[in-house]
Amino acid sequence: MKIVLKVLCILTALYCIYFPFSYFDGAQDKKEVKVSHILVETEQEANDLKKQIEEGKISFEDAAKNHSLCPSSEYGGDLGFNEKGRLDKDFEKVMFSLKKRIISDPIKTKAGWHLAKVYEIKYFSDKENFSRRYAISPKEAVKLLNK
Repeated sequence: MKIVLKVLCILTALYCIYFPFSYFDGAQDKKEVKVSHILVETEQEANDLKKQIEEGKISFEDAAKNHSLCPSSEYGGDLGFNEKGRLDKDFEKVMFSLKKRIISDPIKTKAGWHLAKVYEIKYFSDKENFSRRYAISPKEAVKLLNK
């Protein structure tokens, strides 16, 4: 019985690792976005910061460190990679529509007013992103199951 379970586990692991995500429904919409943001209290403050950043008076990261109310300010506003459903819906709507390196217009959420900047976009079907989602390779899985 143990051998049958091991074989089934190995086959399941191989199937999951090698089955391309592009065959799942809506795979082209499934992506992660690396985003930074600045959170302030007023729309005017957000507009003023955006203007200063666009004029080159201050970098986005420095503006986040010096003006953002979010704890991420310590890291220049970096929120890391995010998928849909993890952040505020209004923020996500803008975040997933932005092109790289473009600063958003002020976004109103329950927390306040945000400026967002996307640094990287990764689709689930990217080989690098796909392999990153799995902790072990098929060979490592076989070794672990045979212990």
